[in-house]
Amino acid sequence: MINAFVSKNIVKRYQLIDILGRGGVGITYLSRDLETDRIVAIKALSLKRAKDWKAIELFDREAKILSQLNHPAIPQYIDSFQLDTEIDRQYYIVQTLAEGQSLFDAIESGWTPTINEVKDIAAQVLEILTYLHTLNPPVIHRDLKPQNLIRNDDGKIYLVDFGAVQDTYYTVTGGSTVVGTYGYMAPEQFRGQAYLSTDLYGLGTTLLYLLTGTDPGVLPQKKLKIDFHDFVSLPSDFANWIDRLLEPEPNRRFRTAELALDVLDGRSNLPTLPAQQPPYSKIKIDRSEGCLSIDIPPIGLSTLASRRLGLLVLAWNGLLFIILFYSLTLSLFLDPAKQLFFISFGLVGLSLMVKFLYGSFSRVVIYFDADREVTVTKYLFSNKYSSVKLTNVSAIVNFALTPFARSIQVQSKSQKCSIAQLLTPAENNWLKSEIISFIDFETAALKLG
Repeated sequence: MINAFVSKNIVKRYQLIDILGRGGVGITYLSRDLETDRIVAIKALSLKRAKDWKAIELFDREAKILSQLNHPAIPQYIDSFQLDTEIDRQYYIVQTLAEGQSLFDAIESGWTPTINEVKDIAAQVLEILTYLHTLNPPVIHRDLKPQNLIRNDDGKIYLVDFGAVQDTYYTVTGGSTVVGTYGYMAPEQFRGQAYLSTDLYGLGTTLLYLLTGTDPGVLPQKKLKIDFHDFVSLPSDFANWIDRLLEPEPNRRFRTAELALDVLDGRSNLPTLPAQQPPYSKIKIDRSEGCLSIDIPPIGLSTLASRRLGLLVLAWNGLLFIILFYSLTLSLFLDPAKQLFFISFGLVGLSLMVKFLYGSFSRVVIYFDADREVTVTKYLFSNKYSSVKLTNVSAIVNFALTPFARSIQVQSKSQKCSIAQLLTPAENNWLKSEIISFIDFETAALKLG
């Protein structure tokens, strides 16, 4: 039944016909715009029934975002307003109606899509996400699920959000707001974060529901990843493609919706997964609050690079000692030309010794914030001896520390700083992939508040 006082207050412009969706604090109505005589959808939120101001904030955010969108597969924004009564305040968003049936309702009604139909749905959603994610700033839907995808009789897909606000967010201990729906939420959403690849995870879980008819939240997991292979038989390339969407770590999914679509359509190959932390590595990485922290403990002689550099230092300075000993014995040191040679040879040996000492016995703490600023702090025997801050980081590169060892260097437009020395090649590759994925625009975190 349509709420009487709602009908009374908006009937001058909109005639309410039926209820499309209902939640804890909001209702979506099928309505008629009496000025244009077209059918529209009106989403209404009651202040009285809202449990906190976050519901109002998200509703207002939705209205602002919708007013900026222009895509044929997203219902067009028409209006938003609020009405006050003696007992309540109602907020409204008016959009064109996406005619059809939600994918959830279709499956519940017995529809069993073919693999080709599922692929077609995936392609259409990826085209919508490509549009959203390439806006400036990008728009992340954060609640991609079968209920929010409408399919009409011709097979066209619309991305909507007819679910009430109460069904799409809740507050966890500590006050962090989690936006999404359990079973379709990417792991990072439980930390209050969203990436562009977060929507790709939602697409992956939605496709699983279409293929299995089962809520993804009850499917088994292996190493925190949904294991669906025993529940549906798929061509290997399509199964591997869905597997990539469902990676728990955001940087292990496709970097963009456009890339995911290219692979799905066969225009590109499945990208190689980013490097993983070697099992022997003692480096600690923490991603939280949209920041990246890396703690590299002293490596001593635990890596081949450090041992090689140590042997080079020993051999070089040992040879220098032998040369100096015989030079002094034979009085060769009195020759000015030979003195210059000895001094140059000695300075190289000293430089190598310093590189070995600081490279093998320093603790390095690197902190990247969400604005692509990095602070590199170095400690030697628990004493801080260096702290460098770089803004607008533009590159992460390997450079030759010596002919026997390599290092990772952070570069900005005007500065550069070594952040890791004498690590194993596997650790270097892993750290580079972690840092690059963090500072890259496509995977920049969106703080949800």
